[in-house]
Amino acid sequence: MMLTALNDFARERGLTDDPLYEVKPVDFFIRISAAGKFVSLESTAGEDGRGKPLSIPRLPQRSVNIAAGFFADNPKYVLAYEKDAPKAKAGGVDKRVARLDAFLKPVREVAAETKDPEARAVESFLSSEAERRKVLAARDAEEWTGSELLAFVVGDATAPVHQNPAIRACWERRSGEKRALGRTARCLVTGQEGVVALTHPKLKNVPEAQSSGASLVSFNAPAFSSHGLEQGDNAPISQEAALGYVLALNDMLRRTEQRRFRQGIQLGDGSVLVFWTRASPSEESLLLSWMDPTEEDLQRFTESPFHGLQPGELDDRAFYAVTLTGNAGRVAVRDWFESRVGEVKRNIRRYFDDLRIGNAPAGPTPIYRLLKAVEAPSGRGLSPDVATRMVGAALRGLHFPRQLLTSALDRLRLPPADDRFEREQLRLRVALIKATLLRLPRSGTTPLEVTVSLDKNNASQPYVLGRLFAVLERLQGAALKDLNATIRDRYFGAASRNPVTVFPRLLQLSVHHASKAGENGRWLERTKGEVMALLPPERFPRVLGLEDQGLFAVGYYHQREAFFTKREAPAPGESDASSS
Repeated sequence: MMLTALNDFARERGLTDDPLYEVKPVDFFIRISAAGKFVSLESTAGEDGRGKPLSIPRLPQRSVNIAAGFFADNPKYVLAYEKDAPKAKAGGVDKRVARLDAFLKPVREVAAETKDPEARAVESFLSSEAERRKVLAARDAEEWTGSELLAFVVGDATAPVHQNPAIRACWERRSGEKRALGRTARCLVTGQEGVVALTHPKLKNVPEAQSSGASLVSFNAPAFSSHGLEQGDNAPISQEAALGYVLALNDMLRRTEQRRFRQGIQLGDGSVLVFWTRASPSEESLLLSWMDPTEEDLQRFTESPFHGLQPGELDDRAFYAVTLTGNAGRVAVRDWFESRVGEVKRNIRRYFDDLRIGNAPAGPTPIYRLLKAVEAPSGRGLSPDVATRMVGAALRGLHFPRQLLTSALDRLRLPPADDRFEREQLRLRVALIKATLLRLPRSGTTPLEVTVSLDKNNASQPYVLGRLFAVLERLQGAALKDLNATIRDRYFGAASRNPVTVFPRLLQLSVHHASKAGENGRWLERTKGEVMALLPPERFPRVLGLEDQGLFAVGYYHQREAFFTKREAPAPGESDASSS
């Protein structure tokens, strides 16, 4: 189903309209004379420094194998270039020579077949080591990387040789002959008869995968064969369908100026979620802006918080999402699901409603910020499985993994990694705790209620204890005239897990702090009394469970943020924008 949906996407978006050609940035034209003599090396780079995108014959798959392009390729094949002289041999032959021979062979065959002057000029040029050296000498040796894409132009022509009608006809005929040699079978993706792809093209830009690309479907080892079948015959997929699903994923995975993935969301360091619809590119763009907003998107959503999430005419169209992760030369699927555009819109809106806490305006929060807020100080992020399940739950409207609650609480118990951003980081952590609590499956029929901001009528013991901890923290800061001096770093973990071991001691200290805080201390003492009046007779339990620890954190955050609003009296010299 997934490959079928991807293949349909490629056909509907025109990605497979010309399967023999692909658009690549050609970096240089090698201009030669009709006699095959070097004339000039012409850069096609624009203002952004990138080569000019041109349609070229589709390049073959290669990793360590030698496989040449057709009249366009990199300097290793066109000029026998190697940055460092290679010692490796290919069948006893220098690899530089083997690559050049592989590129020259079809050029000679086309020149002999068509007698085309441009093909003969390219053949003459490639056969001359002296002419090839002139091209390399046209740039400083340090500037060559070996990855530049080169194409040929003959004489005063403006179009490259590979676009010559006679040469295009040869490429199409040769490709057709090659396909005809393959075995035909019913394709598992399209259900139609087609030539089976023995190996599939590679995906690019998948996290943790090789930079040269990795395979989603592959049969490149004897262990993957069965019943005497080899490679793609084990699960027959036609060449057209194999190319289609790969073009679709590569189109969504490609990097743009604004994003690492054109239509994908990075989940930690090791996974990416890509999604598409049967609706329109504009619908996909809006959904991506909500789930993974850029700074420009965040500015726009400030003015119109729910732009793009209103019901629309295309809400009944299909929505698909797949999460991919790399493992060297292979790509694994971590998650796959399909839904409807309208359902996903509602789930996204609920997701951000669940995350909203305190005085933060309604609107999206980038996934990477949420995940970064709960990673350990060592820089090790959440496991890919937890990140995948969290985003999948957001799109499906399901409960979050309990590990997310554990990770957020663990991070709250550690000292801040950077005081400059601590208030924002605290908000994100507690927002995840709140959203997780709201979504946890419960045995009773009454759902857990967790408000956006301070609820003075909430008598839940863990919530009230969290509020009390915030008041005691504030008393200490007011007494020391230093709001960065906080009991949280030392006592938060124990207070949220084993209240009875911490709160009696903190209450004793608060009397001393109140006496030193003046008018502010008397006001905070009254607030402390109001909060403690909500506690049951047995004020401090021995142990709080995981969910109660989450409620403790929410109560702490609500009370703490209330001190930053104009409804509460701030400490002398403190502004609403202060952070701790």
